[in-house]
Amino acid sequence: MWRLSRDGIRAVVLVTAFSLVGCNTPRDTSCKCPKPVAYDEATLKQISQALRALPYDNVLHQAMEDYENERDDLRFCQ
Repeated sequence: MWRLSRDGIRAVVLVTAFSLVGCNTPRDTSCKCPKPVAYDEATLKQISQALRALPYDNVLHQAMEDYENERDDLRFCQ
């Protein structure tokens, strides 16, 4: 059976309190919501052509889909 000293109990209480307070305080989201890079039409066309040239089962297709989803998430990040 575990036995905590008074100092151990105080440490657990402090860590718990700080954790709970940290979850309830307003946070600056400016560092959490970077703006996606804006590509011009010519670059988007090149990217699209390069992807179409890849074999169907190439891993980059999934990576680009994931990247697109992350960019969408960034647009809605506040």
